[in-house]
Amino acid sequence: MSARNTLARLAPFAAALVAAAHAASFIGHGPCDDDFITYRYARNLIEGQGLVFNAGERIEGFSAPGWMLLVAAALALGADPESFSIVISIGAAAVAAWAVGELWRARHPESLSAAPAWLVAATPALGWHAIIGLGTVLLAALLACFALAWERARAGGGRGLLAAALVGLAALVRNEALLFALPFVLEERRSGWLARAALALGPLAGWQLFRLLYFGRLTPVTYSVKKLAFADDVRLGLEYLATSNSECGVGVIVVLAAVAWSSARGPGPLRALALGLFAHVAYVIYVGGDFLPFARFFVPVLPIGAWLAFEGARALFGARRALATLAFVLAAALLQLQQTRRAEFAADHADSEPRWKLMGASVARAVPPQTKVALAPIGAFGWVSRLTIVDMLGLTNDAILRAPPDPGITIKGHQRYDAQWVLDQRPEMIIIGNGWLHTGPRGEPELKASHWERTLVEHPQFTERYAPLKLEIAGSYPLLFFWLRGAPLPTGAKPM
Repeated sequence: MSARNTLARLAPFAAALVAAAHAASFIGHGPCDDDFITYRYARNLIEGQGLVFNAGERIEGFSAPGWMLLVAAALALGADPESFSIVISIGAAAVAAWAVGELWRARHPESLSAAPAWLVAATPALGWHAIIGLGTVLLAALLACFALAWERARAGGGRGLLAAALVGLAALVRNEALLFALPFVLEERRSGWLARAALALGPLAGWQLFRLLYFGRLTPVTYSVKKLAFADDVRLGLEYLATSNSECGVGVIVVLAAVAWSSARGPGPLRALALGLFAHVAYVIYVGGDFLPFARFFVPVLPIGAWLAFEGARALFGARRALATLAFVLAAALLQLQQTRRAEFAADHADSEPRWKLMGASVARAVPPQTKVALAPIGAFGWVSRLTIVDMLGLTNDAILRAPPDPGITIKGHQRYDAQWVLDQRPEMIIIGNGWLHTGPRGEPELKASHWERTLVEHPQFTERYAPLKLEIAGSYPLLFFWLRGAPLPTGAKPM
C-alpha cells in the first residue's frame, strides 16, 4: 500500500479522534435538564412503574424514544446515566466524523483529506450537544452511518439492508429521521424492497402503535405543548434558521446541498439524502425551532449536510483546488468564533443543573416521600428527589397544552402555563424562579418569578394557600419557596 493510500485511509480516523477530543473539551457543560427527564422515565420503566414521569400518569414527556430506551438499558446494567450519556455522545461525535470521511472517500478515492469529516470535527455545535445529551449527536451519527452504508451498498450492488436498519433506528431515536427514511424507501423501489421498507419504517411504526395504545396520543406531549399557530411557528422557525446559520452554517449548507442535488446525475443516494435534508430544515421551521442554543434541531443533519455541502462546492469549484481550500479554511475559521461562548454556556450550566440536583436532594430529605412539588425545571430536581412533580410548563402532563400561548414569551416551549391548574393540584411545595436567587438593587438576595409564573404569584388563591419559607441547601445557597398552609413544615424550614 502506498503512502498516499495510507494517508487517505487514516484521514477519517484522525478526524474522528479530533471530533471526540473536541466534544470532550465541553465536559462540564451538561447534561441538560431535559436529559434528566429521560433518565427518570428510564428508571421508572426498569423499576416496573411503566413509562411514566409520575407514578400512574401515562404521559409521553420525552421526544427521543430510542434514546430513552438506550438509557433504560444502561440503567438496567448499573451504569450512571449522566456518564453514559456523555460517553456515548462523545463516541457518536467521533463516529459521525468518521462516517462522513469514509463517505467522501468512497465517492472521491483520489482525495487525501476526507475534508467534510474535518469540518464535522471542528463544529462547536456538534461537540457541545454531545455533552448536553438527549441523543442529539447519536442521531447525527446514525444518519451519517446510514448515508455511508447506503452509498457502499449502491456502489457494490448490495441490497442496502444495513442502511435500512440504520435509518430505522435513527427514526426510533428521534422520529423526524422519518424524513430520511421515506426518500430512502422511495429510492429503493427495486428487488427486495419490502425487507428494506420494513427495516427502515418498522421501528417507528411499532413505536407509533405502542404510543397510541399506551399513551393514547399520536404525538408526544412535548411536541403538542410547544406547537403554536402556523404563522407564529414559521416566523420563529425562520428566526431560528437565521440564528442557527451563524452558529453552525446550516443556511450555507442548504444552499450548497441544493447545488449538489441539481448537479447529481440521475437519481441515487445523494439526491435522496439532499431531499431528506431539505425536508428536515422545512420541518424545523414548521415547528418553530427550539429554545436550546447551538442549533440543536439542526445538529442531527450537520454531518450529512457537511458532506452534501462539499459535494456542492466541488460542483461549483471543479478543479480549482486553491479556491476550494480557501473556502474550507474560511468555513472552519468562522465556526471557531462560536468558541467564545464557552464561558457563557459553562456558567449557565453551573448555575442550573448542579443547583437543581442539590435542591432535589435537600428537599427530599426534608419532606415526606408523598409530597408534591410544583416547578418549571423538573428534570434534575425530579431525578434526584423522586418526588411527585407538578410540571408548570406541561412537558409531563396533558393539561398545560390546552392553555392559550402567551405572545409575550419568546422562549420556545415556555409559552403556555395555567396557574389555576397548578393550584388545583394542591402541591405542598411551589418553587418559582427556577429556585434561583438574584442580586437585588441593594445587594440583597432576591427571588424573581419567571414570566410564565406571574399569573400564579398574582393569583389570590396563591397568597391565601401558601406561605413563604426558606430551606438550607447543602452545597448551595438557600432555597426560597412557598409551602401549603396547614401542611406539616419541611424539616429545617424557616419563615422568610
